[in-house]
Amino acid sequence: MLRRLGASSSGNMTILMMGVAGIGAAFAAFAFDYMSVSNQKQSLQGLADRAAIAAAQEMIVSSGTDSRVTSVAQAFVNAGYDGPQQTSAEIVDGGHAVKVTIVAEPHVYFPGPMADGVKSVVAEATAEVSGGGYVCMIGLDTDSVATLNMMNRARLTAVGCAIYSNSVSPKSLWLHDLARVSAELICVAGGIQGPLESFLVSPPTEDCPRIDDPLRDRPKPASAADPCDHHYRTVLPNRYVTLKPGVYCGGLTVMGGHATLEPGTYIIRNGRLSVGGGGSLKGENVGFFLTGAASTILFGRDSHISLTAPKIGDLAGLLFFEDRDTSFMTYHQITSNDARNLVGTIYLPKSKLLIDASNPVADRSDYTIVIAREFELRDGPELVLNTDYESSPIPVPEGVGNKIDSSIRLIR
Repeated sequence: MLRRLGASSSGNMTILMMGVAGIGAAFAAFAFDYMSVSNQKQSLQGLADRAAIAAAQEMIVSSGTDSRVTSVAQAFVNAGYDGPQQTSAEIVDGGHAVKVTIVAEPHVYFPGPMADGVKSVVAEATAEVSGGGYVCMIGLDTDSVATLNMMNRARLTAVGCAIYSNSVSPKSLWLHDLARVSAELICVAGGIQGPLESFLVSPPTEDCPRIDDPLRDRPKPASAADPCDHHYRTVLPNRYVTLKPGVYCGGLTVMGGHATLEPGTYIIRNGRLSVGGGGSLKGENVGFFLTGAASTILFGRDSHISLTAPKIGDLAGLLFFEDRDTSFMTYHQITSNDARNLVGTIYLPKSKLLIDASNPVADRSDYTIVIAREFELRDGPELVLNTDYESSPIPVPEGVGNKIDSSIRLIR
């Protein structure tokens, strides 16, 4: 009798222990899955926050639509999340905010309450835009292998504004070696070639919708077809001259001399705007219209350049304007080690802008905007695109910025 009772008690204890162990295992599984889903929710929320900010920035620099901001948000989340998810975005609050929603499958590993009760993990974020906004760099060519090609130790600093590349190539933005980019928003229609650590402020967004040329409707200056005022004008070494606005047929060359420009519009027709041999070109409120064969910019390494765009007139806000009727792509070259004051918009829709200098370019400007078919930064230059529009008397062309700083903030 006692032996049977002892055996029964031992069996009951074993069953009890097995039950306790089972409950403990179930609790441990629940706790593990709960922690997994919580971490997933936190990760998705961080992505939603950043995607909302990127989508709101898109709304600043172009005419925003739900499909456009969704494309930006999707590209951002796809780059940062490894797993199935659905991302959507919509413009809300009367066009002043963007709401991003991410829905993902839960990361659960055990059967039980978490697996049965949690069917999806959802993260939402809304970013509000106040004020106006601006884009400071656009590579227009959709077919180029690399619309923005940066070599060696090249630097591009555009903190506070957006950089766009319209090329759909996998190397739309191509960073070689130790090239680095600092920008508020980097948006490329194609892909990125180069390490992510090359992007110092904001990671790039791939597969962005292309941005239209914001200056495509800007008319040529009225004087573009005027007869020649000068033929192959050259400023020789050690000469100091003051030049007037007009039509410079065959180009304008400053080779070792020093030219000061009076305010106005300079038509460079069928020839280069060339400065070298230690020469200098300086002018306030001047704009250049480049038209005809071989009408290119060539600022040599030992040149000294200081220019600001016009306040008023046909070229208000435009420092350089390349004729859209140019029949073939060419190079415009800024290799000067003293081209640190270039205030205004550089608009070269048919050609490539090559920058190759040892010292920073445009870093002492209130603001600089560059729009070109392609860009190439070689060896070790730093192109600085400031955005101090409020302090500058030079107007910003419509479509690339305005006088009011924009701000974006998460509101929920």
